[in-house]
Amino acid sequence: MAEQHKPLKSLENQMERAVLEMVNEILLMESQQRYCFCEKFCNDAAALALNNLKPRYATSFHGSLRTLEAIQADQELQRLIRLEVVKAMDKVAANPRCPEPECPLLLRDAETIELELAPSDN
Repeated sequence: MAEQHKPLKSLENQMERAVLEMVNEILLMESQQRYCFCEKFCNDAAALALNNLKPRYATSFHGSLRTLEAIQADQELQRLIRLEVVKAMDKVAANPRCPEPECPLLLRDAETIELELAPSDN
């Protein structure tokens, strides 16, 4: 009888946590309402950024902590994460799929349309 393989239960990509932390950090510093704070926006931006970053997997709690600490201590990697996250956030903001009617991105687009439809004074 063949030995059965059990699925790994504690396999985690710590780059996910690092990217989500960067998304939150950028949102906290945002003052121009270029981005939405909803979960859909954050997850879309994180997914796009993660597709351009190398994963960093860990299989234990201590491994997760060490991996995350190494990511946070690597200044070049932090710069790369920030660059990919900002690019992703800008891309998602240009095509928002936010379910919130009060989304600043959807309101911004509605205001733009209203301005374009407004009669000119010429």
